Amino acid sequence: MEHAERRSENVALANFVNLSSAFPTLSAQIDVSILSSTKSFEAIFDTSSSSWAWAHDLSMACRLAAGKGELASPLNYGEILPESVFNVMHTIKTQHTVCPSARQVVYDLGSGSGRALFAACLSHPFAEAHGIEFLPALHANALQNLEIWRRKEVETNAPPLTEFFFECADIARINKLDPNPTLLLCHATLFDDDLFACVQIIAENCDVGTTFTMVTKALGTGLDTGIETLGSQQCKMTWGETTVFTQRRV
Repeated sequence: MEHAERRSENVALANFVNLSSAFPTLSAQIDVSILSSTKSFEAIFDTSSSSWAWAHDLSMACRLAAGKGELASPLNYGEILPESVFNVMHTIKTQHTVCPSARQVVYDLGSGSGRALFAACLSHPFAEAHGIEFLPALHANALQNLEIWRRKEVETNAPPLTEFFFECADIARINKLDPNPTLLLCHATLFDDDLFACVQIIAENCDVGTTFTMVTKALGTGLDTGIETLGSQQCKMTWGETTVFTQRRV
């Protein structure tokens, strides 16, 4: 029984090599594609409710250790669910023509456990994926998840498609990302005004054509910022539902 389950997981993960192609256009096919991506994700990571609760508790312990209050801190932990990432990636690839080739770069500001970044890379074969997380415990968890990801690649003989880089750093000290991202993800739900202003500066310093996926809070737009909004959609999070904005540097 265990062998059969392992074989099933390996087959599911091996499928992620094929998930980089454009999503089908028929709604029924889209549902199947997203379901396939979700199953591949579940074959790699624990997606039980207890795993999300554990990550939240880990974040809280790290904040308290750093002297951050639970309600006062903009670093409260919550993640976008993988199926929501797949839906967003489908939207930006088909409606906004983002990610036309494989040799591109994705960033996640406030990357937490890294699982949103891994989900994005199941949807598209980015050349590089960069996660920047301030809390050391969550950064360490992202490195653990990277080891799980790599181990699954070895078990299934799947060719590595993306090179991952996780950094424990304060985005408030970053003005420009290098290399420049093709796609920038940011779960900004509980970012305070000061921290979100830092995200705005980073976005404005990105190259023309960079796409931003902003959870809950949209970047400032207009001629002075060089950013436009392409659209928005409702997405499920570990804690409920929120709006995800797709924006672009112009």
